[in-house]
Amino acid sequence: MKLGICTGPENMQLAAELGYDYIEWALNAIAAMPQERFEALREQAPNFPVPLAKCNCFLPGDLHPTGPDVSESSLRAYLEKAFSRAHALGVKLVVFGSGGARQVPQGFSHGEAWRQIADFLRLAGEYAQKYDIDIAIEPLRRKECNILNFVSEGTMMAALVNHPRVGVLGDSFHMLCGHEPWEALRFAGKNLMHVHISHALPDLSGRDYPAPGDGTDYGEILGLLKDMGYAGGVSIEAGTKDLAKDAAKAMACLKPLL
Repeated sequence: MKLGICTGPENMQLAAELGYDYIEWALNAIAAMPQERFEALREQAPNFPVPLAKCNCFLPGDLHPTGPDVSESSLRAYLEKAFSRAHALGVKLVVFGSGGARQVPQGFSHGEAWRQIADFLRLAGEYAQKYDIDIAIEPLRRKECNILNFVSEGTMMAALVNHPRVGVLGDSFHMLCGHEPWEALRFAGKNLMHVHISHALPDLSGRDYPAPGDGTDYGEILGLLKDMGYAGGVSIEAGTKDLAKDAAKAMACLKPLL
């Protein structure tokens, strides 16, 4: 397993110095960059201190794959731009969380929204195949989204889509919020493409970086991943006011368990 952090390219050097294997940045930020800034970043890509291997924040909040006003042409235009740019920067996997974008509008059929998301993921799979990038469906807690809230649901969606580039992600925070057992990761099996990990606050109101002695048994979830033969990435996704300090503690906490 490889260990990364969710952060921007401005923190690549710090990530490298602390021993992280990669960073995970926002796909919608890459797609929204002015062309001149993107070209400058692409020129730097061969010399990145650590790979920009993964992206989260798949869709901008105003581009919806669900609801009555889905535009295939707008989705295609975004996917082409985002995936071509991500490929040029070395990205190998993107995370489909995007709770605001995929939120089912009030009064709209959830059954129809499930079908729409499956159609969107098949569409996105075309661009994933073209640009050699995998897509991991991220289940989100109900506070952030009203559809696809459990790893078990993400696993079923991946099976429904049935595309070799589409799998599922397990996020420890969202799993805890939904009281979903870690065994759901084992159930996902070969469809498990990526993992997010963090230290959940006691009241589950938020999350911060893992640290030695913070009360969380990270060996339980990481041990399960090792036992099932998972060899993908584990990204720390959490808030921090001091990235250098917190990322160093997290490295000390998690690296020996991988």
